[in-house]
Amino acid sequence: MTAATLAPETRRLWLSRALLATLAATVLAHGGVSTVELDFAALGFAFLALLAIAVPVSAPRLARFQALALLLLAALLALALWQVMPLDASPLARPTWTTLGETIAKASSRGSISVAPGLTLAAAPDLAAPFLAFAVGLACCQSDAEALRLWRGLAYFGAAYAAFAVFQEVFWPDQLLFEPKRFYLGDLTGSFVNRNTAGTFFGIALLLNLALLFADLRAVRLERLGDWSGRGAALFLHLFAVLDCAAALFLTRSRGAIGATLVATLVATAMMSARKLTSGRQREGAFAGRRRAAVALAALALVVGLFVLFAGRSEHRAQALASEDTRWCVFNSTVAAIADRWPFGAGLGAFPDVFPAYRNADCAGVYGVWDHAHDVFLEGLLGFGLPFVGAAAVVYAALGAALVFGVRARRRLRFAPVAGLAALVLVTLHGTVDFSLQIPGVAVYFAAAMAAAVAVALGRAGEDGVARNELPNRAA
Repeated sequence: MTAATLAPETRRLWLSRALLATLAATVLAHGGVSTVELDFAALGFAFLALLAIAVPVSAPRLARFQALALLLLAALLALALWQVMPLDASPLARPTWTTLGETIAKASSRGSISVAPGLTLAAAPDLAAPFLAFAVGLACCQSDAEALRLWRGLAYFGAAYAAFAVFQEVFWPDQLLFEPKRFYLGDLTGSFVNRNTAGTFFGIALLLNLALLFADLRAVRLERLGDWSGRGAALFLHLFAVLDCAAALFLTRSRGAIGATLVATLVATAMMSARKLTSGRQREGAFAGRRRAAVALAALALVVGLFVLFAGRSEHRAQALASEDTRWCVFNSTVAAIADRWPFGAGLGAFPDVFPAYRNADCAGVYGVWDHAHDVFLEGLLGFGLPFVGAAAVVYAALGAALVFGVRARRRLRFAPVAGLAALVLVTLHGTVDFSLQIPGVAVYFAAAMAAAVAVALGRAGEDGVARNELPNRAA
């Protein structure tokens, strides 16, 4: 039996499984930070994108969204290719390259926009992977049941990975998978090298499982909460998954990730608890409104209490190192580099070669190598210049509009666009003070979660005709 003879639903099922497997492999391979790991991950997602051609998106709104993502990726890759093209005497070329070519016996090095053409070409897979993961995710999610299947797969993988990371930190704290751990000893990192990267991942996983927890709470009756044969069992399972992800997050001791996740969780909790929380009968009138508000405040208090209880070590670390954190100095140096190359940037991925010329030794020191700016927006501006502003505006406008539409239009599945908005808040906040989103393992996980959230948000304009099994209590 060939792929062409399989039913469309079966093709999407296997494509979804392949997406989760490729994503998991990327995360476990240290987040895909090395060149070899990144190339294999990018090839995997490119192969899945080719397979997705066999399962074209039939829903018009999702098809337009997928086309927008691929067109934006094509435009950015074309810009990166233009940055490495030899421009000879063009005023956009870097004169140092031309001088170098004349000095070293007419070497082949010729003027180009990119300061480091080799790094720009090497960074192309890093750029492409999350866009491809998003496009493949949309191809997998052409119904509510399929979107929820991908959502559950991402949430459960995140919870299982968090449990593994905690287990590894407890019993083998000096190991990074199968090799000795050299950095961030004493902090949980899972298979990632950096604790902040791990913190962002666990924050997203926490939001995915929190959404399932609220969905189960919305579908269960309080008087049947102890029924372990029904939704009560799923509710307690998702509660454990949330606490599991929260424990892993706090053990990273990442100030930025914990703070950003706190804000995102408050946003998600407030929006999810703004409506009726359980399927049990409630009295109508002013009393029902006050009861709902009281439950919402209690949920918010619980979230804040958990963060205050478990984040003490991170707060102590923040106070101890606030005056020693060199990233604020690096921000100023990066801004200076952007000012010199603002029209079309210094080249995608060229930050490691550009930054040393602007590094302030008085505050950033002279030791250590900075591979990324601790701000995804500053690194994007340095790499692409003004076109990055337009690309970022398109991404935020498209995702924001789709998710807000889903929050307003969906009822039973409202948790998905709400959690999607919260995850967008999380990566935006943490992306301004760290480089987690530049790590492929986090970027593709976030992109796949956005695909599932957008698929639910644009799946139906309302509750008319919604199937009874749309809630995530069992696989569809």
